[in-house]
Amino acid sequence: MWSRRHYLVATVGISALSGCIGDTEQDETDTENDDEVEEDDDEDEAEAEERPEGVSEEEFARGPVPDVYLSATSLGGEERDPDALQSKADVDFSEYEEAEENEAHRAGTCCANCDEFVPDRNGDEFGACVAVEGYIDGADWCTIWEELPEPEVPDGLSESDLATAEVPEEYRAASSQTGEERDPDDLLTQEEVSLMESVDAIAEETAPPGQSCGNCAEFIPDENGDGWGACARVEGYVAVEDWCSVWEHVSEEL
Repeated sequence: MWSRRHYLVATVGISALSGCIGDTEQDETDTENDDEVEEDDDEDEAEAEERPEGVSEEEFARGPVPDVYLSATSLGGEERDPDALQSKADVDFSEYEEAEENEAHRAGTCCANCDEFVPDRNGDEFGACVAVEGYIDGADWCTIWEELPEPEVPDGLSESDLATAEVPEEYRAASSQTGEERDPDDLLTQEEVSLMESVDAIAEETAPPGQSCGNCAEFIPDENGDGWGACARVEGYVAVEDWCSVWEHVSEEL
């Protein structure tokens, strides 16, 4: 028989159960909130680790960049004017993976093979741009990406000669952009290192985004005005927009 006692017991039981359920739901909510805070903290820490030490998020995005870049010259020979730069937002600036979803992006193109990129010059793994403000990584991209000019074949040579031809005198025992001296008697062939243009290498996934001879420790930039360079480890004529399998980040030797 149902009685007031049964009713009270049932009511208390339901209330207690409701309290337990409520507490459980609250605990779960608190846990979720804590997890979200931890995830946000982890993301902030990861972003901070990606930036040079002591550089804030605002400085990373908008500058100023270190003095060595303020009026530096790009891979394509353009001089940077710190008073005439676009913001990253203005040029749809992004990392390579995100850029692949942009209709304007051409496969294989990134800052490392852009005419306007200034490679790392102080060992912090970031460079700059002569047209865009802030710190720039070779694997980034934006809508004003500009192709590097292809050097003309030097007089007396054919295009097929370039891979094995003796380079001009000023390159034969020259030092790379990080100081490694070239030994003309101890060089790899371009075939052995799969030398090709950086854009093609990245598009074919032979190379990861962000690599070109322009930001390689072994590269010897143009020293005679013909648009060609050389390599401390590979024979023949080498262009700044090229890439090969012995690529080494310039930052590692600065």
